[in-house]
Amino acid sequence: MRDILNLTRDNRLIALSLFFWGLGDGLFLYIQPLYLKQLGADPVMTGTVLALAALTAALSMIPAGTIADHIGRKPVILFGWGLGAVAGAVMYLAQDLTVFTIGLMLYMGTGCAIAPLNAYIAEARGKQSVQRALTLASAGFMAGAIVSPAIGGELSVLLGLRAVYGIAAVAFLLSFLVLFPLTHQAVVKPTGGASRYGQLLRNTGFLRFLVLYFVALGAVDLSLPFASNFVVDVHEHPTEIVGWLGSFSSLGALLLNLLLGHSQPRRGFLISLALAVAWIGLLLASGEFAFLAVAFMLRAGTSLARNMGSAQLGRMVSPAEIGLAYGIAETIPTTVLTLAPLAAGFLYAQAPALPFQVSLVLGLISIGLAWRLAPRRDAQSADPAPGGF
Repeated sequence: MRDILNLTRDNRLIALSLFFWGLGDGLFLYIQPLYLKQLGADPVMTGTVLALAALTAALSMIPAGTIADHIGRKPVILFGWGLGAVAGAVMYLAQDLTVFTIGLMLYMGTGCAIAPLNAYIAEARGKQSVQRALTLASAGFMAGAIVSPAIGGELSVLLGLRAVYGIAAVAFLLSFLVLFPLTHQAVVKPTGGASRYGQLLRNTGFLRFLVLYFVALGAVDLSLPFASNFVVDVHEHPTEIVGWLGSFSSLGALLLNLLLGHSQPRRGFLISLALAVAWIGLLLASGEFAFLAVAFMLRAGTSLARNMGSAQLGRMVSPAEIGLAYGIAETIPTTVLTLAPLAAGFLYAQAPALPFQVSLVLGLISIGLAWRLAPRRDAQSADPAPGGF
């Protein structure tokens, strides 16, 4: 709690904004594959729609990070947040799969704000470490998303799946308005007349970690797109139970980020991958609600891996190039989210358990790779992490 109070004024505003965003996002995140099914999408089409949406985010990351380096981070952040409010309204108003897909693509396009947001949080962190500032600010999102999946599941039964998106759009609008008082951060100029990005593109440590980051996230994220379908189709639970499990996932994300936010990024990255593997194993092991609740709490390891990966990457670059660096870094999870639904949809159509079994094996392999290849230093100094871990 003391660390939360020690967030700077700007990062407190971001945490509050992310709370409202998490509130809206959680309402539909876990029931979305079920709504796509209601709109007429089979597993392969569902994977295709989710992939198209993720592709929109992936394509926005690098341009947004580059623009933020040149004009400042706040304008790009506000643009992304405003786009989210519009996208929520489009998804709510959509009457068919085509229009809904357009709205979902717009919503995922808000990912353009993630790289500038991470860079903003890192600069506005005050005396906190990068990883602590990132995990505490993102805890706002997770706090908002604790209750909203359960509410979304219940509302989907009472009002229908479509109505949930209208309520989410209101939450996104509130999230957007909270960010207006943010301080404008000065644009950092390259030193000594050097090219802004020349050093970044020659940074072999940075580039090598990007490959590891892609492989690790790809391994565990294959388990995400059809988890809700698996709970309903295989474990035979009703839709509202999916919402409650989503709330357990958000609670797990909040707790893990608060408890492990002090960890050195390498250690936190390895732990998060191990938790993600445990989530897949439990999901496959039993359909009992208690097992699934624990599994969905551990599912949060996938989001923690992103925060810890960002903290490691932020340590490897200079302030003048951090916008593009984070843009490239955030392209990794969004590219994974583009490919994972396509692969998962194909595998799920063959056998519902198959995407989770493949993800489990790849996840175990990725832990070994991360142990070997992840940088052995924290996000605050160039010294090796104690014990090499």
